[in-house]
Amino acid sequence: MKYAYDLHIHSVLSPCADVLMTPHNIFNMANIKGLDIIAVTDHNSCLQLKVLEEISKSYDILYIPGIEVTVKEDFDVLCYFKTVDDALRFDQLLEPYKRKETYDQDLYGMQEITNIYDEVIDLYPYLLTNKLDITFESLLDLLKSFEHIIIYAHIDRPFRSGIAYVDKTRNKAIIEYKHKKPCDIDAKWIHNSDAHQIVDILERTEKNMIDLEHLDIDCFFKVLNDE
Repeated sequence: MKYAYDLHIHSVLSPCADVLMTPHNIFNMANIKGLDIIAVTDHNSCLQLKVLEEISKSYDILYIPGIEVTVKEDFDVLCYFKTVDDALRFDQLLEPYKRKETYDQDLYGMQEITNIYDEVIDLYPYLLTNKLDITFESLLDLLKSFEHIIIYAHIDRPFRSGIAYVDKTRNKAIIEYKHKKPCDIDAKWIHNSDAHQIVDILERTEKNMIDLEHLDIDCFFKVLNDE
């Protein structure tokens, strides 16, 4: 059966996201737009995932824990996990590679952590959009401890695109495009929104459908990883 997805959405934890990108608003908009599967992939942090998981229980939407990692080579990789606990353990492993630099919140935006009522309970103090001090190869090594999926983010964008590194996954790559496929690489192509504004979350169309035997995370991983 075919299901509609958007696997690249940013919450208010990402400094570049709009203030309306709260967990409840994201799920409400995904529901309105007829999506069956979503992932919220904030920049270099999984700190919002536990709340998102709790909110997801109120919706008939499959929630995939994820993160957008900016590696040392300065391109973005989407990483997905089977459980939030795995994602949080991975986030702890990433922590030493994050730049602990304070930043101008008026210039870059707030990095808000919310509770299940969309109330801000904390702010992440260091700029999350900085690239990490971890190479792509080292990231792949770090991910070996987890059941995971990686997707090369926004390959059709002129910056932070990992097109030159596609072959290094050592299996058939999964590549994201936002507007149109820029090339004919033999890969699995995924259409996502990279939504930073609530209205930009994808509508249900033929471009963002996935064929699954059942709407569950095991089937999702099986199809994406060609298992």
